[in-house]
Amino acid sequence: MTRKSLIDRFAGWLDENFGFTKTILRPAPEYSLRNPSYWLGAIAVLAFFTAGIAGIILLQYYDPHPDTAWESVSRIIVEVPFGNLVRNIHIYSAFSMIFVSFLHFMRNYFVVAYRRPRELMWIVGMLMGLITLMMGFTGYLLPWYALSYAAVGFGITIIKHLPQPLSGLLEYVISGYGTDAELLRKFFTFHTVLLPATLLILLAIKLHIFEVHGITEPVSRYISEEEKKLVPWFPNVFLYFVIIASVYVASILFASIVYPFGLHEKYTPGVVTIPMPEWYFMWTYAIAKTEFIEVMGEAGFNIFVSTLMIITLIFIFLPFIDRWKDRHPSERPFFLAIGAWIIVQVGLMTYLAWATAGSYIPTDVAILSIIIPTIIIFLAAYLYRLRIIKPPELVWEKFSKLKIRDLVETRPNPKHYIRTAVKFLLSIMCAGLSFRIIYGALTESIGSVWLMLGSVLLALSTIEAFKTIYLEDLRIGNLEKRFKALERWFRIG
Repeated sequence: MTRKSLIDRFAGWLDENFGFTKTILRPAPEYSLRNPSYWLGAIAVLAFFTAGIAGIILLQYYDPHPDTAWESVSRIIVEVPFGNLVRNIHIYSAFSMIFVSFLHFMRNYFVVAYRRPRELMWIVGMLMGLITLMMGFTGYLLPWYALSYAAVGFGITIIKHLPQPLSGLLEYVISGYGTDAELLRKFFTFHTVLLPATLLILLAIKLHIFEVHGITEPVSRYISEEEKKLVPWFPNVFLYFVIIASVYVASILFASIVYPFGLHEKYTPGVVTIPMPEWYFMWTYAIAKTEFIEVMGEAGFNIFVSTLMIITLIFIFLPFIDRWKDRHPSERPFFLAIGAWIIVQVGLMTYLAWATAGSYIPTDVAILSIIIPTIIIFLAAYLYRLRIIKPPELVWEKFSKLKIRDLVETRPNPKHYIRTAVKFLLSIMCAGLSFRIIYGALTESIGSVWLMLGSVLLALSTIEAFKTIYLEDLRIGNLEKRFKALERWFRIG
């Protein structure tokens, strides 16, 4: 009988005392531990709790009143020990929650994770996504910046254009009697109590449905028995998520320390400020401030709001609209094209809103930014459907057979792992330094030479970081598994 390792004995002791393996949490298939995209939802939940813990700390010093809100935030930054760090952790966690939720949404869209019997889980997830955006919307006003006040005013204008009686009800619920004190008080209540509580209830419902039905199977038609093998959630899945959580928390801390947020100008009644929403709402702002929407006036804005409502309802009830039987991407090129088009348009509109701050987007620019990506993406989908173009099979075949003899049979010593870790850490630090140089070149006018230097440093550090990961992936045998997964995805071989 072999003696168990110290880690195994410690895990057994924890399980014996806490009963981890006796909970409702079910085992996970092996393939879910080889692809971090399966854990995007869990990362979003982790971001929610990280932002919540930091927010609770900030609540001890924040005063939700128009006369003192900005001053209390300033005091948190300047006087409270580690106050600015906690504030940055709260902001970065909230931003990452929104970004990861979008990735989670698009990933589930592409792998058709809303098919029966998961229709309700998809609807609950969409509602959670909308609440996440609302939490960002309400939290943006709390520091009482001039920018945030103007952006919230733009958001309330959108609400006013919703159909009645929904418009009047929402306007009263959000802004109350119309005074600044009432507006800030209601946003504070929504951001700190009502929206988080609703999100927690929906999270409990979604987790229950998830544990009943399990992880959505990959779209590949060929899954080996080894990949289907179930592994217990404790300690296997638990330790895997601990690793992911550690990387996430380290990234948030790194960003909070290296790139802290400053304090914007305080809102002063009567002073007009150009509305500038946060980055996750910039794409809607870009659409609303296009020249042809402005020329059409009230009718144009109504069309804009109606379009947003229709698109939102389509995605909420997508499980009952998409009745295509086959889940495999190769049989759904136009379905993939729609997803790719959404990603491109959101990114492009966000950039246009940032690049044209303070002015309208010209009609020709807006139309071209919509038409050109649409033609390219859907033409590619049509050609793929006709089998005129195919995935680059020869390229995948070439890379999937790559082997480095020196790495296959050798067993590295501890010094190798230390060198690899140091090399990767230095690459990340150089990438962070390059971002600071590029940001300084763009905002502080320190010269185009520094912009070129920062761009070159960013490219080299990124290549070196990916090279380090690639070589280690190849050494431990993960690379071959990943290429096999790609081959199954594109039906190669």
